[in-house]
Amino acid sequence: MHPPPDIAGFLRPGTLGEAVRLLSESLAAPIAGGTDLLPRRQGGRTGAAGKTLVDITGLGLNNIRETQDEILLGAATEVNALVSCPVFSSSPYNIMAQAALAHSTLTLRNRATLGGNLCNASPHADLALPLLALDALAGIEGPRGPRTLDLAEFFLGPHCTALEPSELLVEIRIPRIGEDCGAHFTKLTRQHTAVDMAVVNVATRISIKDGICTSARIALGSVGPVPFRAKKAEALLETRALDREALTAAALMAAGEASPLDDIRATAAYRKKMIPVLVRDSLEKSLAKSLKRRAE
Repeated sequence: MHPPPDIAGFLRPGTLGEAVRLLSESLAAPIAGGTDLLPRRQGGRTGAAGKTLVDITGLGLNNIRETQDEILLGAATEVNALVSCPVFSSSPYNIMAQAALAHSTLTLRNRATLGGNLCNASPHADLALPLLALDALAGIEGPRGPRTLDLAEFFLGPHCTALEPSELLVEIRIPRIGEDCGAHFTKLTRQHTAVDMAVVNVATRISIKDGICTSARIALGSVGPVPFRAKKAEALLETRALDREALTAAALMAAGEASPLDDIRATAAYRKKMIPVLVRDSLEKSLAKSLKRRAE
């Protein structure tokens, strides 16, 4: 395979250790699906131009595994695998399938990877939100060995992550969650096409016991420099009954935690107006799913 003319080289390591070594020893960037990296480089919007590309698709990182305590997702797992995997067919984990379906077209989903969507660190990254709502962890490999990072700490800014230049995201770990959870993902777009980036995207998760909220998660995208959890709004819900007043107050609090900007898809004012609408709707649907699970 011959690399494009603006790439210094194209390497295909046989092991994870070799991949880390190549990233450490040369001006290199990892590549899997390439649906983010290649268009951005060709448009001159990334520092990967001129770098050697290190292909990680042959390192066994394309898999979904289950243990008693966790769901483990390899970073090179194609987005469409999240749609069809049985573990993501029911709440609360089905928000992964919801977000994957909203990601793009079937063709792109068959090529794009989970790790690519996260490492691109776009403020509107669809897959980041359900993972934040599910308290996911990032498994990272580097020259100093493996380390684990809360996904909420992974995103530092637009297209900027906590990965060191020689480190590689290898897996995402989703902890097992109690049977009393309900979750929902929603995405507002401008043109309503399969390739639209979000104007606002939201993922929520609710746990109920004896009519009281024991745990709440509200993750927001496209309304700040990074995907993030609205922790003040979450705290407003926990340890109280979730009536209409509580859900409305939390939705408004979430809007207050956001800092949207104007862009070609929407104005900051419109985003600010839509946040409480989408958050409340998502919370209501998460609550309904939680109550249904407890009744089953």
